[in-house]
Order: sequence, then C-alpha cells, then structure tokens
Amino acid sequence: MMANTFAKDLYMMRRTKIICTIGPASENENCIRELIKEGMNVARINFSHCKDEEALNRVRILRSVRKELDVPLAIMLDTKGPEVRMFGYSKPVLLSKGDTLYIESTEKQPEDIADLPPEKRHFYTNLPRIDKLCQVGTRVLLQDGFIELEVSRLHAEWPGAVSLRVLNDGKLKDKAHLAIPGVHYPIPFMSEKDKKDIAFAVENGFEYIALSFVRTAQDIADVREIIHALNPDSPIKLIAKIEDKQALANLDDIIRDSNGIMVARGDLGIELPIEELPNLQKTIINRCYLAGKPVIVATQMLESMTEMTYPTRAEVTDIANAVLELTSSVMLSGETAKGAHPKRVVNMMGRIIDRTESSIDYHTLARITHDYVNRDEITNIMAYSVVNTAHDWNAKAIAVVTANGIGARALSKFRPGVPIYAFTHHETLYHQLALNWGVIPFLIENPENLRFSDVAQKIIDLLLKKGAIENGEKLVFMASSPFGKGRPTNTIRCEVVGDTAFHEET
Repeated sequence: MMANTFAKDLYMMRRTKIICTIGPASENENCIRELIKEGMNVARINFSHCKDEEALNRVRILRSVRKELDVPLAIMLDTKGPEVRMFGYSKPVLLSKGDTLYIESTEKQPEDIADLPPEKRHFYTNLPRIDKLCQVGTRVLLQDGFIELEVSRLHAEWPGAVSLRVLNDGKLKDKAHLAIPGVHYPIPFMSEKDKKDIAFAVENGFEYIALSFVRTAQDIADVREIIHALNPDSPIKLIAKIEDKQALANLDDIIRDSNGIMVARGDLGIELPIEELPNLQKTIINRCYLAGKPVIVATQMLESMTEMTYPTRAEVTDIANAVLELTSSVMLSGETAKGAHPKRVVNMMGRIIDRTESSIDYHTLARITHDYVNRDEITNIMAYSVVNTAHDWNAKAIAVVTANGIGARALSKFRPGVPIYAFTHHETLYHQLALNWGVIPFLIENPENLRFSDVAQKIIDLLLKKGAIENGEKLVFMASSPFGKGRPTNTIRCEVVGDTAFHEET
C-alpha cells in the first residue's frame, strides 16, 4: 500500500495526465517507480524501436511497480505504422545545397540492398512508384523535414525513379524518413509487423494500442476485426494517431469510432505547413473533449531536456497552451525513453501542468459546455447535472461507480473543477481510466446486489483511508442503481462525509 503522503499527492488536483515513453533510459524498477511518483499515468512502449522480449520485460516491470505502489497505470503499445524510408547507405551522408539526388522505388528490403558509394548520391525508398506521386517542382522532405528537396526530373526511361535538387545543407541519417507533403501514399495502413504487434498487445493484456497513420474510420474497424478474431472479449482501447491530411478530412468519423485521439505533431508538421499546426491542435482537442473522448498532445514537448537539465521557455509555453486548450494528456517520447534524466523531465512537466491548471475557471467552463450535452443520452445529461451540482454545492469531489467507464468519461467531458473519483471492479478499466482528464480511478469489490448506501459508505471509508477526503467535506455521487443490472445512469446523491443525514436527488 502507498505511503499516506504519496496518496495525498496522488489525489491532488492535477487533471491533465502525463504519458511517458519507456526505453533504455527508464526500463528499470527504480526509474519506473520515480516516474510514477512524479506523475506518470500512462506508460508508452514504442514498437518502432522495441523487440518483443524487450517489451515483455518492460511490461513485467511496469505491472510489478504499479501493484507495489497501488496505483492505476495504463500501458500503451504504439505501432510502427507504414513508414516511408530512405536506404541504400549505412552511414550518415552529408548533403549540400544544390546537390542532385537520384531516388529509386524498390520492393526489396533494406538488408537486401548493397550500399552504394555516397558520392553517387543514389538512394532507394520503399514508397511504390515515387515518380507517379511527383512532378517537376514537387517538394520532398527528408530527415523529419530538416532536409528539403525539389523534384528536378522524372525519368521516363527508368520507371519508379526521380532526380531531386537539395535546397539546404544537412546530414542524411541512416534510414531517414521521406515525406511528400499532401500526398496519399499507396501503401497499406497496417504492415505485417503492425498486425503482429497488435496481436502481441491483445495477448499480453495492454490497456491501449496507439495506431499510427490512421486515415479513415475503416482503418479502426479493420483493427477491431483483428482484435475480435484473437479475443472477442478483449477490453483493449484504440487511440488513433492523427498524422496527415486524409486523417484530418475524416476527423469526426475517426473520433467517433476510436477510443481516443493522439495529435502526432511530428508527422503533422511535415505533412502540412507547420504554421497551421497550432490551430489544428486546438481544433482537434476541442472536438475530442466535446465528444467525450480523451486526446493526447505529443512530440517534442520537452525535447531540450533529453540532454539539458532545464527546458526552453517555448517548451514551457507549449505545454501550458495544451493544458489551457484542455487536452486530456501530454506525452513525453525521447525525453524519458533515452534522455539523461527522465525523473526530472516528468517533475518539470507536472509543475507546468499544476501551475497552468490553477489559472483555469472551471465553473465558467462547465456552463459553456451546456450546448454540448447530448440530450439523447441520459448519462450525458446526468453528468452535466452532477458537475454543476458539485460546483454550486462546493463539493470536494465527484464519486462515480462505473462498470464500463461511460459515466466517468461523461463527467470528464465537462471538465469539472473538482476531482472525479471513479470506482470500478474491473482491473483493466481501472488502469484505462488513468488516461482520462480529471479521473482518478479506484479498484473496489463488485458492488452487484449491494444497496447504494452500503456502497457509498465503502467508498467514503476508502477515500478517508487514502487521504483523499476528510470528515465534513462534501461528495456528489453518480451511479446506476441497482448495481449490476446494466441500467443507464439514474442516481445522483449528495453526502457530507461523516454526517448521517444526506440529501438525495434522482
């Protein structure tokens, strides 16, 4: 069981969640323990850079430490996705402005292609028929956008090849990314590796899968079909990563059919003019939380702290803006996977979140969301009423009993100014809810066939033990009663902790 001081810190009012990528710098018990204590809510394992045996070791450690500390912690597998790469060289190649490159499409694997002398400037790509996707003057980006080129010639005599002129100096690293902004690549959404990794996530009980380069709602349906074939009862949730124009065109459908969204700013900033990124981020966050879906902001949030001990002012402002835009979560990648001081990075992110959240007027915010109450869903209507009741009554917190997470996520949608304590008897859901804005999950015994008053008292006793509430403070309960009958949310109950007289509203 946690030390009580740690418990009180955990149940403080940090609403925006923190995702940490686990890698060589953080894949040990001591570091994982420190990251959790600093505020990590979700552990991400990036399968672009991880083998199965490495992942299993990381999952084993994560599960061991979260059990030891008695905390909810979701584990997320992030798929590699259909990456477009350059190859035919194994050492960095220096490029100068004005150089001409020759790039040829191939179906061969990188390991099957012999390196050519760097001075020949002859490279290969796994993008099929690159010449059919370009014309003279087309802009091409390499190395995550740091090297810009322009198509100078299409070769009719060599189908699948183009020549390009380098527009700025740069160092081309091994297997560099290649991007043609605005182009729909004729490659499948899922590679064989992705399918294998999705099966790995299902078989090993991950809470979430983050799907790279989702372009349509059908992509999500295809993944669900694979999961269903493996395990029809799998509770795993799918996060769709938004990374190109096609995904943006289908955004509403993707939000509807996924369990959450990741604003993958790295690829978005390549596929679109980079100056469009701030408004796109704000729009995606807004659409997600009003749809009741969690949303993650990712990429280079504290990039400088991969090596440095202190962030840039721009990074601090970037995180603060994401919090003010009401993102559910902010994500660390290389900062915790390979950085010099993962614990310090998470501590800094938490400090920025805490200070920024303290400036938000949640009472006004909740009333603004009134127009987004879904009048066809009783849980949505009840959640909005609960949030307003909690604010008007000056309650300490909201307590929701949930078997499927719907009630907790509905409350999160309205971004209340008090914690949402979510109580469930499903262990997977307990960990999954760690991603949702403002939700603090608790694992309880199955309340089926118990009276509401008995469950409420058990919850109060647990919160008192954890140091989350004190006698005299007010709680607003939301639940479906009687428990275990599959009924929609139908009960709101207001209670003063330690007082035998309470007020009920149904």
